[in-house]
Amino acid sequence: MRPPEVMVTLRTLDLVAVPDMSPLDVEVAVGATAAVVAPPRPATAVARVVAGLAAPVTGRILVGGRDVTDLPPLRRRIGYVPAGGALLPHLTVGRNISYGQRRRRWVREVAESWAALLVDRLELAPTLGLRPHLLSEAQRFRVALARAMACLPEVLVVDLPTPIDGVRLPDLLDRAAPPDDPGVTVLLCSADEEVLAGVRTRVPVGDDSPPGPARPAVRS
Repeated sequence: MRPPEVMVTLRTLDLVAVPDMSPLDVEVAVGATAAVVAPPRPATAVARVVAGLAAPVTGRILVGGRDVTDLPPLRRRIGYVPAGGALLPHLTVGRNISYGQRRRRWVREVAESWAALLVDRLELAPTLGLRPHLLSEAQRFRVALARAMACLPEVLVVDLPTPIDGVRLPDLLDRAAPPDDPGVTVLLCSADEEVLAGVRTRVPVGDDSPPGPARPAVRS
């Protein structure tokens, strides 16, 4: 008897995000988490290419069987949590969370109720009127996660090069998953063992580019 076929949400085929990077082939099943294990430069490059913020050197990206390689970010149904959160400093937490929803018409019918549930689950209600510079690093991460998940993406890409005190990613991902859902499909980009703890599917990505020029020592 053949085992049941596992549905794959995200697949990359011979994906090269930046020159001198080894090709990336990864499959992430529905509701699963896989990690691209790479130093910050190639890890961020992979995250940005999958999210649609940069074009790949070569390769393809598929989401739910759709080839999204040449689609703009708004049509990929991929949420993105960049390193540092990249929150808009002039907007409050509430407006940062709703920012992406206003640009995606297909989620407007459920936007308000789902965003409110996210705010509650991620314990962000006391911060809604604050600007990002008044938040802790962990709070900024939760806001960035809420902003990405508010648009009900099929895939979530998280670029997390170093641990954040107070952030337990598996717990937050469980809280951010829609009700009655098998869970969010996650591509985590990091090389830090603490960040990667509990992630069984790991795909190492080499960076063969030469190191940058050495800086002269500064004498005091």
